[in-house]
Amino acid sequence: MKKVLGSLFALTLCLCLVGCSKGDPIVGKWEAKLGSFSYVYTFNADKTCTYDAAGNNMKCTYEIDDDKISILYDGNTVPFETTFSIEGNKLNVKDSAGNDTIYTRK
Repeated sequence: MKKVLGSLFALTLCLCLVGCSKGDPIVGKWEAKLGSFSYVYTFNADKTCTYDAAGNNMKCTYEIDDDKISILYDGNTVPFETTFSIEGNKLNVKDSAGNDTIYTRK
């Protein structure tokens, strides 16, 4: 019985790891605080997103190619394109001026 339970546990763990590794690491909610303002991106698995910029809520879609992200905000015809990196629970995005903005996973 212990062998069966051990085998089932190992199989479940492998399936979970394989399934989780295929997920997009950017999916989730990310927040940056700049001064007294909060900026929150929520990236969904279906490539939709929302951006709350200090209370100004915008819907968007995104595409990722290696370390590049392209975000198209509703109502715009030209996407915001920049580079990003993720280390642990930190998302580093270059803003439109080329400065680093660090978001923390929520």
